[in-house]
Amino acid sequence: MITFPVSLAAHWQPASAYPHLTQQQQGWLLEAGSLTAKLKRHCQHFSVKVLNEAPFDLTKEQQALLNTPLSQALNREVLLLCDDKPMVYAQSWLPADDTLKKQQLLSMGTRPLGDVIFQDPSLSRTEIEVAEFNEQHTIQTLLAVLGKESKPLWGRRSVFSLSNAHFLVAEVFLPEAYIYL
Repeated sequence: MITFPVSLAAHWQPASAYPHLTQQQQGWLLEAGSLTAKLKRHCQHFSVKVLNEAPFDLTKEQQALLNTPLSQALNREVLLLCDDKPMVYAQSWLPADDTLKKQQLLSMGTRPLGDVIFQDPSLSRTEIEVAEFNEQHTIQTLLAVLGKESKPLWGRRSVFSLSNAHFLVAEVFLPEAYIYL
């Protein structure tokens, strides 16, 4: 049984804290552009599967990252699939207020976040942080549900700003992702 949101609590650090990353791993973890666009270039058919979308309480760490006093956010959890294979598990956290931009972001359905936000020239992003998820991490529960074997996984996160909307995005590369080739 999987509980949403899947915890991505980890020791998040700048990529420089991981000098052993291969060029392949760096290329995926530090992609400054749209991860969605990069995935689309590597497959014939790209799709998004929404796993969960609901309001949740922000942790103190998330509030600090988002620089918000708000305690609730909409959490959106999706799988990014290439040729029907789950490549990335992604979470986005949008603090709960009623700005127009946030309303647009909340009504995406199965549209990938990357297709929406990277079209806006006002988009900015904090430094990408990286984490490694070992075989005992709770993300492994998702792998079991997907019928995948446990293995160490890499993830990344950053905070995006779009107009007055700030949101946290974390992405974990699943076992069949191109980062591991």
